[in-house]
Amino acid sequence: MSAGGHFETRAVNIYSLSRLHEEVPFNLLERHASQKRRVQRTQAHEIESLRLLTDALMGCGLGVADLDGFFFSYRIPQIGKEFDLLKLTDRVCLNIELKSAPVPEKQILSQLLKNRHYLSHLGRRLRLFTAETGSGTVYTLTEDGGLKRVPLRSLAGAVRAVRTGYAEHIDGLFRASDYLVSPIATPERFIRGEYFLTPAQEEIKRKILRVSGRPGPAFIHITGRPGTGKTLLLYDLAKTLAASAPTLLMSCSPLLPGQELIGRETEGLTVASPADRDISGFAYILTDETHRLDRESFEKLCRRAKAAGAVCIFSSDPEQVLSTKEKLSGVSGRIGETAGKNVFTLSEKLRTNADLTAFISQVRNLRYRPKAPVDYSAVSLCYANTTGEAQELIAYFRAKGYVFINYTRPDFVPGPYSDYEEDFDTHHVIGREFDRVLMLMDSSFCYDSDGRLQGIPHPNPDLMYPNLFYQGVTRVREELALIVVRSPELFEKIASIVSQK
Repeated sequence: MSAGGHFETRAVNIYSLSRLHEEVPFNLLERHASQKRRVQRTQAHEIESLRLLTDALMGCGLGVADLDGFFFSYRIPQIGKEFDLLKLTDRVCLNIELKSAPVPEKQILSQLLKNRHYLSHLGRRLRLFTAETGSGTVYTLTEDGGLKRVPLRSLAGAVRAVRTGYAEHIDGLFRASDYLVSPIATPERFIRGEYFLTPAQEEIKRKILRVSGRPGPAFIHITGRPGTGKTLLLYDLAKTLAASAPTLLMSCSPLLPGQELIGRETEGLTVASPADRDISGFAYILTDETHRLDRESFEKLCRRAKAAGAVCIFSSDPEQVLSTKEKLSGVSGRIGETAGKNVFTLSEKLRTNADLTAFISQVRNLRYRPKAPVDYSAVSLCYANTTGEAQELIAYFRAKGYVFINYTRPDFVPGPYSDYEEDFDTHHVIGREFDRVLMLMDSSFCYDSDGRLQGIPHPNPDLMYPNLFYQGVTRVREELALIVVRSPELFEKIASIVSQK
């Protein structure tokens, strides 16, 4: 069962929009015309820049109809990459970036090259321009990746060429998987540098490099919830630091082939598991999933790094604690204490779209209320009366490209989910992500009086079902399927989420 409506960003007429000069009415009209779900505030200098551009284009002989069909200040869902103006036909993608004041040509070129990277997935001919609206200077990106200054009439001609046959909606043209590079799942793309950091990641990277460049030992903590880009930032930092000094990157979860490949192909970088690893000779030591270390190993690592004068960068998410042992060790708290002021938090979700994030939050807490309208169409919810029916549904979703993540199996005795053959278990998806994820729930789960998701004891008493569920379900990028087995009460509560108006 899928539920919910569908929200699509709409194209607008930029001449009509630019006739408003004041911020409040401009933003009210823009939000209504574009039907954007996310509130974006356009500032006065940006409004003036848009007005100057449209007036200049009208001066080149364009009419109001030529300025129809533009997506204004559009952000790619989940990615956060923003474009000032986009217009698309079946064959052409026109992008215009606005500058209210002169900026260095190097900066203009860098932005247009990034735009080309993000827009190339559309499979259209790209026409990329930057307009300095104060001076009337226009630049374009050439086919060989150079920057060329062109007359305003060239930009006007490009706008006139896409006068008709343009797209009215845009969100469906962008898929997160086209842009989100996982060092672990797609190491080749990471090694080739086929990715960009978000502005938030770039800012944290700059701050960390400043701290790590000071003399003496240092401890730095990168934290954030699942899907905020901690792993990519950590691996990018490792690659950057390895270019200047020997660097050790340790994964506190089972080492995967992609991680080993990155270690082999990146000069100056060693990728390993902790396992009492000798850290001597390394200037930089980075640890992923640091909260999975036991207290003794963490303290020993800190002592050795301090004695060696090394810089330690820890990445962790306290909400991804899977076991009672990890919870009781208190390592999550010790990481923050050790880093002191050098704690950097990633807050924007990249991997999971906002609708799925809201749904997951509601499943974990029935009283959670999203701040914005939610589209549940990416959620499929099914019910199975028997294990056999569940197996049929698993096969159905697998055929549609879903990855079935099962709960980590007990060591010696059968558990509630032992009859199901998984693609991955919850301990072997750490640091990974998938476009489509399928998970099961049954009477192992229930809700307490406060509406919070609870679970029966796992056959392995060190593991906790709600934590395993959270670990698995947060691996999703685009579409999520839940099969509830033999638990009508649980199904009713979850179905009440997707049926909300």
